[in-house]
Amino acid sequence: MLKSMRLVFLSTIFFFLTLGSEAKIEIKKIKSKNIELIKFQSPDSRYPGKDDIVAEIHFPKNMSGKLPVVIVQHGSNRDTMKFKKWGGKSDEFSKRIAQRGIQEGYAVAVTDSFYKKGISPGDKKKFPNAAMFLIKLKKILSEDPRFDENRFFLTGFSFGGGNVNKFYDERTQRKLKIPWKAMVAAEPACQTVSYPMKITTPNLFIKGEESHYPVKPCKYYAKIIKEQGNNIEFLIIPKVNHFFSFNGTIVKGIAVNGCPDNIAFRYPDGSWKFADGTPSTRRKVNKRCLGDKAGSGKTREKLDLAVDYTYNFFNKHKN
Repeated sequence: MLKSMRLVFLSTIFFFLTLGSEAKIEIKKIKSKNIELIKFQSPDSRYPGKDDIVAEIHFPKNMSGKLPVVIVQHGSNRDTMKFKKWGGKSDEFSKRIAQRGIQEGYAVAVTDSFYKKGISPGDKKKFPNAAMFLIKLKKILSEDPRFDENRFFLTGFSFGGGNVNKFYDERTQRKLKIPWKAMVAAEPACQTVSYPMKITTPNLFIKGEESHYPVKPCKYYAKIIKEQGNNIEFLIIPKVNHFFSFNGTIVKGIAVNGCPDNIAFRYPDGSWKFADGTPSTRRKVNKRCLGDKAGSGKTREKLDLAVDYTYNFFNKHKN
C-alpha cells in the first residue's frame, strides 16, 4: 500500500512538472502532515518579473475517490498564517477555512497572491488581479487525478471576497473551462464591482453588520446580481465588524468604502459607470471610492460562524 501511495505521489509530481513550456511548477510535500505546496507562475502587468504564486494545499486524512477542492483567497492583510515552505502567508479566515475543510472531506488550497510583490495592506491601488491567479491554480489542480474537476469551490475574505465577485465579469468568466461549483464572498466591499453577467455558479455574501465596509452597497449589488438571473444568497452576522469581531472600532486608514450610495460598475469593454448612470474612468472611480475609514478589532468571536456558513453553503451544493 505504501509503495502504491509513493507511486501515486511521484506520478503527480511528474504530471505537474510536465504540464508544458508555459510554466515552471514546483511541488513540495510536508512529511507527517497532509500538506503539499505548489509554486507556479501567473503574470500581472503591475508586477513584471514577479510572476511566482504559491499555495498551500491541505488534504483530509481519509481520502477515497476524487476530492472536492476549495480554493481560498486572502484579504489585504496576511497576518496569521505562515506557509510551511517558501515564505508564503495568508490570513485567519483562510487558515480556518483550511482547518474546517479537511474535516468536511475537502482538499483546501490556500493562496498567497501577494507573494514577493512587496505589497502592504494600504496599497489598495497596487493590488494585483488575483482572479487570474485563481483561474491558473484551478486549471493546474483540475488536471490532477486526485481532484474532481467538476467540484471546485471558491471563497475569499475582504479583498479575496472582491475577487470571488470578479467571476461575474464576462472577461474573467470566459477564461474558466469549468465553472466553480459554488462561491462564498466573505466581507467584500461591493463598491467597485463588475457589472454582473448570468452565470451558473451559486454565490453567498456574508457581511458583518458593523463593518467599515457597509452592508448597503453589497445588498444593492446582490440585487443587481439576482436581477440577471443568478442564484445569490445574503447573510448578515449581527453586531460584528469586518473581522467578525465584537470589539470593532472605526479608525483612520484606507479602504474601498468611499462610494456606498453610488457604487461603480466596470463593464466588459473596460469602461466604468456609476450606479446612477454617470460615466467614469478607473482614476476617477479610485478617487471617489477610496475612503479614509478603516476597521480595527480582531477578537474574531464570530469568525467560526462565518466559516460554518461557508461550508453549509458548499455542502448544500457539493453533489
